Amino acid sequence: MKGWIALDIDGTITQDKYSVPEEVTHFLRKQTLMGWKIAFATGRAFVFAYPALKNFDFSFVLLPQNGSIALTMPEKRILFRSYLRAEKISLLEKAVEGTGTDLLIYAGYEHHDRCYFRPTRLSKEWLVYLDGVRKRENETWYPVENFGGLGDVPLIKCFGSLPLMKKVAFSVKQAGGFEVALIRDPFVPGIFILLITDEHTSKGASLEKVFQSEGRGGVVIAAGDDDNDKSLLEVADIKIAMPHAPERLRKTADFIAPPVEENGIVQALKIVIENVPT
Repeated sequence: MKGWIALDIDGTITQDKYSVPEEVTHFLRKQTLMGWKIAFATGRAFVFAYPALKNFDFSFVLLPQNGSIALTMPEKRILFRSYLRAEKISLLEKAVEGTGTDLLIYAGYEHHDRCYFRPTRLSKEWLVYLDGVRKRENETWYPVENFGGLGDVPLIKCFGSLPLMKKVAFSVKQAGGFEVALIRDPFVPGIFILLITDEHTSKGASLEKVFQSEGRGGVVIAAGDDDNDKSLLEVADIKIAMPHAPERLRKTADFIAPPVEENGIVQALKIVIENVPT
């Protein structure tokens, strides 16, 4: 075992919602044969991530919903979960009260990635946006009047303009007990999304938990393109950022990859791996 290659999905290994370029797939398959382990860490729910990765004919670890659960693939064995306690939902409701946006609450892999939302709290414009999200992500969405009776959940989302999401993120952080990541909607320009998990849950924290059960190996390489990838890069020995990543993420990187449209992650990983000490 040489180590780990830990990768974000959207904007890092692919631009497509439901597939990964064959050049990327072939390269990663080859690395597993050379002794590398592969992990994919994503804000996507399992049901949305799986269509893009289902054709991979090699073993990997999947960390969906910002690392709230870890599964070994393709057998779908759960390594661990790190969920947000249900009683904390009320704190998040207060953070969005009167803002014009609302929460999306994901039930998790074990509950087929159901998503609960409150349509009466949203404008027609936001309902149109969410209908597009529902169609692309493949989850089953449940309209509810309130969020009472839900159990512990892996991930809660909030959406809106950048200034609004910064305001809500500040309120959530002030409440305490949450990990908050602000990202761009990778498919709809101008929309930003808050990814809210338990305070001990992030892509990087979950990757470190994977090391405890699967081993760390010699070197950890990580790559990403948005703020929720910062924790992933922080646990890596070699950090790769995509060229369109926010400046604060690029500043943490050791290497800036060529554009994703050019399968830049392959070019970057080739250079990095060739220079890893044997």
